Amino acid sequence: MMKLRTLPSFALSAIVALALVLSGCSGGGGSGSSVFVPPPGAGPLVYVTDSGNAILEFSAAATGNTAPLAQIAGGNTGLDSAGAIARDSTGRIFVGQQNENQVVAFSSTVTGNAGALLSLTGSNTQLSVPAGLAFDGTGRLVVANAGNNSVTFYAAASLNGNVAPVATISGSNTGLSVPDGVRFDSGGNLYVSNFQANSVTVYAAGSLTGNVAPIRTISGAATGLNAPAALWVTGAGVVYVTNGSGNSITVFGAGANGNAAPSATISGSNTLLSVPEGIVLDGSGNIYVADFGQPGFAGAIEVFAPSANGNVAPTQYIAGPSTGLQGTIGVSL
Repeated sequence: MMKLRTLPSFALSAIVALALVLSGCSGGGGSGSSVFVPPPGAGPLVYVTDSGNAILEFSAAATGNTAPLAQIAGGNTGLDSAGAIARDSTGRIFVGQQNENQVVAFSSTVTGNAGALLSLTGSNTQLSVPAGLAFDGTGRLVVANAGNNSVTFYAAASLNGNVAPVATISGSNTGLSVPDGVRFDSGGNLYVSNFQANSVTVYAAGSLTGNVAPIRTISGAATGLNAPAALWVTGAGVVYVTNGSGNSITVFGAGANGNAAPSATISGSNTLLSVPEGIVLDGSGNIYVADFGQPGFAGAIEVFAPSANGNVAPTQYIAGPSTGLQGTIGVSL
């Protein structure tokens, strides 16, 4: 079963609406790109993808109905079905495109109708609905492929064209079931959220290829996992998971295994969570979440305090017509 971000019944209309809005923002097919210089005082940035054709950039301190500082959008970008987002050590912005089975990358210094720097695409790549992106400690790009139940690894020096992965995790022993999010802990262990199986599987750093069994699997009724989408893992191995059907964030302590209850759960009407997708933590432990949204709710970014638990309100809430957020999926800092 392929895990497309169009799974919610309202998603197709959201994508079409966003595409119509953005089709006019490039001024007809001209280049329309320029160098992006953040305004003084903007501070760190948060980057998000919408399910149509845009990468939006906000100040990480933004809140309310605020316009993005910059956006990458237009016909030259090639963006379509943009989902997962990750930045490499040089700041380049990588985006998984689920309908095209490709990963594209942009410079962090451009805005507007800019062309991609790199495009990983073609049958040799084995990309199939690339739903999650991360970089390992050696700079390899790692992709969760929801369409063929695999995780593929690409050499840092070969991230363009129809190139084959240098390693692949797949097979009946892996426990992969519509994998969605990928992340590493400080020891190089790989964590994968499995959308269909309501599980998180963990693979040992020394055996990240082939039909390898996980060393741990978080799964069961007590976990609260419900259509787990993205995940974030701290260096200490604490796991944060967004649950698209549960409208919640579940947190598991380091070493969690089996039918383990979460150490914290962020859920309830005060949270404003509405089909949460992407998640990332900043250096202070603040939790940034991208909401896909529902009819009448166009999408949002919520920020929660490091100790958030229960039915708590976000400390920042970026939403409203000025934001351009609609069908928001990926988030990165």
